[in-house]
Amino acid sequence: MDLDNLAQISKRDLEIIQLHQFQQPIYCCNVTAIAYAFTALGYLTTVDEIFYVTQLPIASVLDDGMTLAETYDTCRTYLERKGLPLSIRIVHFDQPSMTLEAFIREVEAAVSDETDIHILNFNTRIAHENPSLEGGHFSLLADYDPDSQEVTIADTNPKRYTRFWKCSIQLIYDACVDKDSSSNRSRGMIVLRRQEKANLAANKVLHTSEIALNALHSE
Repeated sequence: MDLDNLAQISKRDLEIIQLHQFQQPIYCCNVTAIAYAFTALGYLTTVDEIFYVTQLPIASVLDDGMTLAETYDTCRTYLERKGLPLSIRIVHFDQPSMTLEAFIREVEAAVSDETDIHILNFNTRIAHENPSLEGGHFSLLADYDPDSQEVTIADTNPKRYTRFWKCSIQLIYDACVDKDSSSNRSRGMIVLRRQEKANLAANKVLHTSEIALNALHSE
């Protein structure tokens, strides 16, 4: 679906979207994060649609969960089969170049750029400093305060972790550096970026990504 068609989508349909509706009664924060990311970029997407379009086996999500690389492959397959004008890249935090300083620069640029979305894969025990939590999780970067050096995370499971929560950028970085035992690699992030930008400002039309984000963040 192109951006011109997206502009015709009913505003009411987007306004009723709530983040908790993405989360299925199964452990699929990875697929939920993909659906949330595409919707935030202006392409209304559901968890069920991702399973349908990619033919992703449910067992691959339920058994040991999905690694960052597997989530990337699913995300790439979906955007390619849907023909969406988006680029995608994956960054494992065991890459020597992904230092804390490099991550801070990435985050600072991300929060001021409406054309991209960052899906973070991190260890919840580290990020929340709570040893009783499960471990690996996927959610979206929402904001960063350079004064307090805190990031805001838009969580894919608000009933458990709340819709938005904050932690220091050092903690979320450490949580992304954490090694996923399933892949024997560090966790990290997936970055989606719009390759085209709708020329709607001149017509005073609110871009659908803004509508979607406003609706998702309304509570």
